[in-house]
Amino acid sequence: MKTIKNIILLLLSVTAIYSCDDYLGDNLDPNKELLENLEPKDLLSTAIVNTSSAFYNVALGITQYSQQIASYFEPSADTHEETQLTQAWNLIYAETLPDLNALISLVDNDANNAYVGIAKVLQAINLGLATDQWGDIPASQATMGEEDFTPSFDSQESVYNQINTLLDEAIAIFDATGTSSVGEEDLIYNGDLSKWKKAAYFLKARYAIHLTEIDQNTAITQALANAASSFTNNADDFQLNYNTRNFNPWYAGVVLPNNTGNFSVLLSDQTVSLMDGSAIPFSSIDIDPRLPLITTIGENDTEYLGALNGTGGVHEFGATEDDPNISANTDFGADNFYSSQTAPIIMGSYAELKFIEAEALFLQNGGTPTSVGSTAEAYNAYLEGIQANMDKLGVSGVESVAI
Repeated sequence: MKTIKNIILLLLSVTAIYSCDDYLGDNLDPNKELLENLEPKDLLSTAIVNTSSAFYNVALGITQYSQQIASYFEPSADTHEETQLTQAWNLIYAETLPDLNALISLVDNDANNAYVGIAKVLQAINLGLATDQWGDIPASQATMGEEDFTPSFDSQESVYNQINTLLDEAIAIFDATGTSSVGEEDLIYNGDLSKWKKAAYFLKARYAIHLTEIDQNTAITQALANAASSFTNNADDFQLNYNTRNFNPWYAGVVLPNNTGNFSVLLSDQTVSLMDGSAIPFSSIDIDPRLPLITTIGENDTEYLGALNGTGGVHEFGATEDDPNISANTDFGADNFYSSQTAPIIMGSYAELKFIEAEALFLQNGGTPTSVGSTAEAYNAYLEGIQANMDKLGVSGVESVAI
């Protein structure tokens, strides 16, 4: 009897489904628009935001794994537990790359061709972010949709070649494009194609320097050649700025939860010790002037106490019952440079470019992990990278030179 009852319920459910379909038609999501009704500009902003969010999610996991930041929980990523970066994968493969593929398909005239160039740069940086985390990844078949739900994984070498092809194609488009219809929907450069071109060259330099262990001479040559056509100052940085309505993800995902007792992460002792002079003594200052700008300690605290990785937020263990554990205090604050509401997510910077140059020039001069010297040109590029980051964070020139 129970089996017959279940069958009747199943038949009623099926009938209800078909009746619903007859009555409501195709049951389309009212919050989604058909592709043929969209324009390229409708997809660009979303792709940029999702790209930035993917960078945040990778950074949140990897900086714990590399123990630059620490977790308030144990065990966690900062004790080298398995880290999957699932949200970043979903943002890249379920959101950003499909949107960029759709965007390119919508371009049907020369005035909109700039969208294709921008989309190719965004495709390149997303594939670069993915392959740098997972190695072999879906790339050439990653956005085939219903045509192939199980795309093959391309080798990392192939992915790097695809990235460079995308960037070369983007540069050619920017060179050939006259007037552009791209405007405020471009949340990074507001339609300035000259800056997108610099960003493309920056990415070519970044991925070239990654290959020094594959073919060092070629990697150095390409890194320096592309860097020469890239960013010239901090104003060129490839970043997404947030606002008081659309919060920076470090603020939304770390600061707000921490402030309501849902603790997540904070600066590690390893990072703090490199910035307060305890790991590497400074000659003329007490602490790196950027430390107070990137973390917030208690109102009555006078010392920056980073968390020991794997301790759940402890700075130092007490020796006796009368000497309790000392808690860390280096939280991400609402007014700090990287974690305020309006802080940018920086996906490529002039400072990074100068460090790429410094490394390439160092290696070109025969530098090795045990070298103690370099050329003046390499050292100057290194100092310019430091200066650029100091300027970015608003440190005065006197302090930045002193460090």
